[in-house]
Amino acid sequence: MKKHIQSCLCGLSIWLMLSGWAVSAAPPTAETSDVKYERYPRWNFSEGREYHRFFPTPAPKGHFYNTWMKATANIDDTPEKETIVLIIAETGTSGDTDDWGQAFLLIADETGTGGIPKKKDFFTFFETSKHDFEVPTKAIELHSPPFTFREPPKDDQGHRGVSFEVADLTGDGTLDLWVRFAGNAVAVISFQKGEFRVVFSSYGYHGDQAKACIDLDNDGIYEIKIPHGIYLDTTLEQRPTWINLYEWDGTASVLNNAKFYADNDEFLIQLLRLYNRHLLYERGRLKWNYKPIQGKKYGTFDIHVETYEFYIGLTFYYRGEARLAQMYLQRVAEQGKNENYIQTAETILKKLPPQQR
Repeated sequence: MKKHIQSCLCGLSIWLMLSGWAVSAAPPTAETSDVKYERYPRWNFSEGREYHRFFPTPAPKGHFYNTWMKATANIDDTPEKETIVLIIAETGTSGDTDDWGQAFLLIADETGTGGIPKKKDFFTFFETSKHDFEVPTKAIELHSPPFTFREPPKDDQGHRGVSFEVADLTGDGTLDLWVRFAGNAVAVISFQKGEFRVVFSSYGYHGDQAKACIDLDNDGIYEIKIPHGIYLDTTLEQRPTWINLYEWDGTASVLNNAKFYADNDEFLIQLLRLYNRHLLYERGRLKWNYKPIQGKKYGTFDIHVETYEFYIGLTFYYRGEARLAQMYLQRVAEQGKNENYIQTAETILKKLPPQQR
């Protein structure tokens, strides 16, 4: 298969009509029935109010706390179950807005003194307000995935997209929390070394494909896929999707794209096919006296399309095909215009075997 792909690449004549490749949008599923979820009706403030006792002061002016959902499950090393509660600091008056200022995730022990829940941990995430809520919590810091080079959203609206699910993502027999906000970000909270920790968090940028967990190698441990729609300055309708893949290393979920791209011929062929179509499209424009694309270091038609070549080179790098990775990334490093692409290409080129540079 590799020889076939390489020969097609050199001739730039890939015309295979493959169906669009997509990441699974299925959320993680707890491999146990011993998890109970409860969603509270919108604007029903009487239910879930008992958990507001963990806020030391009233909500800032213009905000109010609203318990949105909770789950009951055993997510630590104790035999008793915990209650996980999602609370939103909403704004506005009843029924006229979906705006919110802060999201909170409370982990409580329902066996507290006198039947009153006892706080085990408290997290703050997806902040969209400038107000200080003065709540002692652990902040979930969201990270931008590598090789996507887009700024994360500074704020958002509509708390309907905020939710969490309970599943054993790390394969250690203890349930974890998969926390998400709309289509923008996800985080994983896991009980590790005697405490609840954020072991993964990331923004994701794709309007159609969801962040997802999937057990690729059927070892009982979930990998995390973060999709990113590759932006291309082109009139072609199709745009490929880049996936950053994370796997559990015993402490946190760390980037391991090689595990995903090593044998993924469909993605590589799709990317090369789109690349070829783009080159043919641009060459066709020249026949009708369109102004040639100006390269960074030369003034004639630029057949080296930077974005395509960066991701093609990156894919070959993860597939272990150093010679092809070097061919594409070298052009990006020497002739590119995007500083992010250039810097990343230069870094990867230094990692290649000396004979390949």
